[in-house]
Amino acid sequence: MADIVLVEDEDVLRRYLTGTLQRLEHTVRAAETAEDGLRLIEEGEPDILLTDFQLPGMTGYDLLKLVKESHATVSVVLITAHGTVEDAVSAMRAGASDYLTKPVNLQELNLIIERCVTSKGMRNELEYYRSRDLAGDDAGSGIVGDSPAIKALREMVLKLAGLEKRGGGGPTVLVTGETGTGKGLIARALHRAGPRRDAPFLEVNCAALPDHLLEAELMGYERGAFTGAVKAKPGLFEAAESGTIFLDEIGRMSLDLQAKILKVIDERVLRRLGSTRDRPMRCSVITATHLDLPKAVRDGNFLPDLYHRINVFPIKSPPLRERGRDIILLAEHFLQKHAAEYGMTPPRLSDRAHATLLDYSWPGNVRELAHAMERAVVLCQGEWLDAPDIHLFAPNEPRMECEDGAATAGGAGGPIRRVGDFRLDFNDGPISLEEIEASALRQAFEHAGGNRVVAARLLGMSKDTLRYRLEKFQIG
Repeated sequence: MADIVLVEDEDVLRRYLTGTLQRLEHTVRAAETAEDGLRLIEEGEPDILLTDFQLPGMTGYDLLKLVKESHATVSVVLITAHGTVEDAVSAMRAGASDYLTKPVNLQELNLIIERCVTSKGMRNELEYYRSRDLAGDDAGSGIVGDSPAIKALREMVLKLAGLEKRGGGGPTVLVTGETGTGKGLIARALHRAGPRRDAPFLEVNCAALPDHLLEAELMGYERGAFTGAVKAKPGLFEAAESGTIFLDEIGRMSLDLQAKILKVIDERVLRRLGSTRDRPMRCSVITATHLDLPKAVRDGNFLPDLYHRINVFPIKSPPLRERGRDIILLAEHFLQKHAAEYGMTPPRLSDRAHATLLDYSWPGNVRELAHAMERAVVLCQGEWLDAPDIHLFAPNEPRMECEDGAATAGGAGGPIRRVGDFRLDFNDGPISLEEIEASALRQAFEHAGGNRVVAARLLGMSKDTLRYRLEKFQIG
C-alpha cells in the first residue's frame, strides 16, 4: 500500500478521492493548497504526491518542481481538467511520473499508483555493500575538494575513524545534508579509514522498505516467526559483525521501529523476530538523513532519545553551491572518471565552462554534477569542453539550442522538438492529452527504429516509464 499526499482544492473531489484511496488501504494526507501539501511532505515524505494542476496560489506544476528538487524519490502524479500539450510535456520533463485528466478514472488511478509503488521499490531496493576501495568505487575516489568545509570534514572523518570503544564499536555518527551531497561517501570513508576496514560495510536505505520488512531485515527472524519464514535468517546487525552498518534516511522510520533501534544501539543487543533470546550487536553504527531531525523531534515524528543517541558525533555534508572552486575540481575528477569508463579521452574545461559551472546553483549537488560531466564526456566533439557543451537543466532554466534550431535535452542523446514548435489544429474538435501522448510515443518509437532505449532518450523519460506507456497505448 502507498503513502499518498493529495492536494486538491475542490472539496467534493478531495473528500471522494481520500475516502476511495483509504478504502483501498492507502494512507492519505489531504490538503487544499500546494503550500499545505508541501508542508505535509516536509513533515513526512510520502511515496506519491497526487496533485491538481490548477490550484489557488502556487500551482501543481510549481509544487512538482519544488518536490523534485528536495524529495527526488517521491512519485508525482498531476490531475488536470484543462490540459495542453505544453502542460503534459513540461510536467513529464520536470519529473512527473504520470498525469490524469478530470473526471478521474479510478481504474487508471489504481494502475498508476501500483506502477509508482513498484517503480520506487525497484529504485530503492535494499542494497548490501561489502567494503569497497574509495579509489575505485562508483562514489568517486575519496572526498574531493580543497574548500574549508571539505578540509574540516576530512579532518573530522580521520579523527573519528581511528576511534574504537573498549566495549566494542566505533563512535556513533550522524551525517546530515541535502540529497546528493555524498552522505554515503562520508559513511564509507569513515569505515575504510578505521580499524574495521576489512570487515563488512552494509548500507540500508530505511526509506526503501515498509517498517515490518525493514525490521525483519535489520533484526533477523526465527523459523515460523511469520508466514513465509520457513527458516531462520540473521539480520543485518548480525551480518555486519565487527564491521559497520549504515542506516541511511533514518528519519523515515516509524516511532515504533525507532524505539527498537534505540534499544539495539543503546544496549548493543538485539532480538530476532520470534525469538526470546538477546544476541550481542558488535558492529559500528552510522546514520544519515536529509531531514531536519530537530524539527521532527519537535513535531513528534522522531524520538528525542534516539536523536540524542545517534547525534553523538554530527557531520554536516555541505551543499555543492557552498563549495566554491571545489566544483571545478569535482568536474575535472568526473570527466577523468567517465572518460575512462567509456574508453575516451577526457576533454579540458574552457574558461567559459568554468564560469558556467560556478554560476549554476546545483540543486542536485554532487550527484547532478557527476551526471552532467558524464553527458559532457559522451557529447563533446573536441578537445575542449565549452559552456554550450554543458547541458544543465534546472526546472526554471531554458534548454540549449542546437545548430538546427532544435533543443537538446540533458541526457536525451539527441535533438528533440521544443514544446513551442508543436501546432495543433482544433478546428475538427477537442484533442485529448492521450491522443497527443500516443502520437508522440509512436513518432519517437518509429524515429528510433523500434529501439526502446533510444526512444526513451528522445522523449526524456526512463525506460520503465516508456515501457509502461507503450503498453498503455499498445504500441510496438
